[in-house]
Amino acid sequence: MGATLNRLRVKADLALLLSPLALPQALRLKRKAERLPEAPGQRSGSLAGAEPGLRLLAIGESPLAGVGLESQDQALTARLATGLAKHGARQVNWQCAARSGVTARRSLEELVPLLSPGPVDLVLVGLGVNDSIRLRAPKRWQSDLRNLIQHLRQRHGPVPVILTGVPDMQRFPLLPEPLALMLGLRSRLLDYAAAELAARLDQVHHAPLPLDGAAGQLFCEDGFHPNAQGHAQWAEQLGRFVIEKSLIGH
Repeated sequence: MGATLNRLRVKADLALLLSPLALPQALRLKRKAERLPEAPGQRSGSLAGAEPGLRLLAIGESPLAGVGLESQDQALTARLATGLAKHGARQVNWQCAARSGVTARRSLEELVPLLSPGPVDLVLVGLGVNDSIRLRAPKRWQSDLRNLIQHLRQRHGPVPVILTGVPDMQRFPLLPEPLALMLGLRSRLLDYAAAELAARLDQVHHAPLPLDGAAGQLFCEDGFHPNAQGHAQWAEQLGRFVIEKSLIGH
């Protein structure tokens, strides 16, 4: 484990000293926080365009499931597919397997089997918030991600994989201090651990997810999940990342 990752781990572990204050906050939020449903609609689609077509798969937690959105068309995977189809004037076939509350370990068991087998061109993995909430250790998180990637490649071939950045939970409007600080440090730790893992694995890429001071306007009314504007901005960032890294060929 690198020196920077060790420093982040020490900070995140020290923040656990705030648990006597943060735990009552977490329990109160669990009882009272607004629970938004996953968006209705199909979690797969096909966009017309030139051959050869592009096959995109995505797997992840509640944001990828479109929690708080009016339809799946507003969610990240559909928006990313639309952007890639427009950029390359190519046919894009996409599918998303996502569920609220899943961790990297649970997604391997619960979500991977939902994806249609066969060769694909790009896989998007959007996880980390639930692992942060469960205070996942960075080595265990890396191991879970590595296992997930291995199983995805067994099913879909030696496909490029994007690990989306774990959002800084200290920016989530719902979370009060010191709970926000504790989870923010944990999410930043796991994000750095994912980036370190991606740097060690062939054709695995970490796509940062920056949240600035104006990030509050990108959340649903629950203060926890990205709204339609947040998904649009996220999809635009990922689209640029895919194109700049030349992950889908020509």
